[in-house]
Amino acid sequence: MSIRHNCESSGCYIKKQTPDWGFLDNSFSGKIKISDMDGMVEANGHLLILEWKREGVAISDGQRIMFEKITTNSRITVYVIFGDPEYSIPKHIKIYKDGVIVNDKECAAENLKNYCTYWEKSVRELITDN
Repeated sequence: MSIRHNCESSGCYIKKQTPDWGFLDNSFSGKIKISDMDGMVEANGHLLILEWKREGVAISDGQRIMFEKITTNSRITVYVIFGDPEYSIPKHIKIYKDGVIVNDKECAAENLKNYCTYWEKSVRELITDN
């Protein structure tokens, strides 16, 4: 699904459609903060989370820990894509699976499409305990 929003006529999408979760900061202990997901898809009971980072922006320690924990012994895979979000140009990808980074390399748009196609094909071929 693409975002179908015209910022010129409807205002900034982030300001209009994305809540500022800061009011919940004191609801959690320690350094726990709410994290957004840029995209996700489910297939055959498996979840693929896509997180986009602008080139040169590091994954925070909190996100890294979250990605490691949510992918450990689960049906969740996380793709962290680094690149230009304004023009949807990926440059690099880190793939978290089973609690570790299983892929960390350059990635163009066609590569990302192939990774997504491979992910769906592989999870659809699995026998699940649903």
